[in-house]
Amino acid sequence: MTAPEGSVLGRGGLATLASAGLAALLTLGVAPLVATLAVWRSARRAPTRPEAAPERILVLGHRLAGGAPSAVFAARLARALALAAAYPAARVVLLGGRGGAGVPSEAEAGRDWLVARGLDPARIALETTSRHTLENLANHRALSGTGAPEALVTSRLHLHRALLMAHGLGLRPMPVAAEERARPDLALLAGEGFRVHWYLTGRALARLLRRRAWLARIS
Repeated sequence: MTAPEGSVLGRGGLATLASAGLAALLTLGVAPLVATLAVWRSARRAPTRPEAAPERILVLGHRLAGGAPSAVFAARLARALALAAAYPAARVVLLGGRGGAGVPSEAEAGRDWLVARGLDPARIALETTSRHTLENLANHRALSGTGAPEALVTSRLHLHRALLMAHGLGLRPMPVAAEERARPDLALLAGEGFRVHWYLTGRALARLLRRRAWLARIS
């Protein structure tokens, strides 16, 4: 993810954010709490290897640190590198756009990190125009379709939301956690829980109001 979702909201995003906040209030916080518990359950249970051999290994980007992969992104890349060694026929697809002028895209920085550690650049494909997780996955679907078996590599606390969005787009990737085990980080966990609550509220609202433009971003 290049930019925080809030920086690229648009009118529909603001409407769904307001609805998510209202739903949180009306349920006395229960709705985002349920989403947070789901995030943590997915984080604890996520495997570090896909259930079957993938043809593609998708790696979700993360904001760069000084033009290089952050520690969070490096953990995702390290997992992808291990999977690439285990599945030599699989291509590695790096998803992530540019955070600003004069800096590489997340996908480009990730490629350089992998190539520096011995991965053949011919095995790497890039998606460099997305600004956040939903666009990462939507742009990948537009480029590659939904047919091939894929592994989706991201951080444990990010996996639940990433899979929800992937499924909303008709993708069925096999989840793979970057870290060996889940570590509780209450701030990150609560943030991911609310983002999941926001996504689900927005999807329900878009369907209720038949807002095709909103649904087009999710499905």
